[in-house]
Amino acid sequence: MFDLLLVGCGGFVGSVLRYAVSLGIAHMHPNGFPFATLIVNVLGGFLIGFFSSLFGQSNKHLSLLLTTGLCGGFTTFSTFGLETVRLFENGSHSLALLNVICSLFLCIIGILLGRICAGILKQS
Repeated sequence: MFDLLLVGCGGFVGSVLRYAVSLGIAHMHPNGFPFATLIVNVLGGFLIGFFSSLFGQSNKHLSLLLTTGLCGGFTTFSTFGLETVRLFENGSHSLALLNVICSLFLCIIGILLGRICAGILKQS
């Protein structure tokens, strides 16, 4: 039961942060490419890479709170999919393809950078 509470609390904070970031980015980029979702997912990838490398299995509760909860609530694969489909439907095929490529590669790079940063932090 405690594990569920940790995931729920982390998910709540992550979802609220995602919404706040999305509002801020959407205000700066109101139309066209879905920058908000891309930024949230890349940042979330960095964070999950960082947290999973820093804590690993050494602290199950902190890992559940930060990776499954916070990062799970913060990132949004379903929104990425919906925005990509909408770009295709609106005839913006090149933007849709760019969104897929950027999301895939930048999220993986974000995870790797997060793991590298956590490794550096562990060594110091």
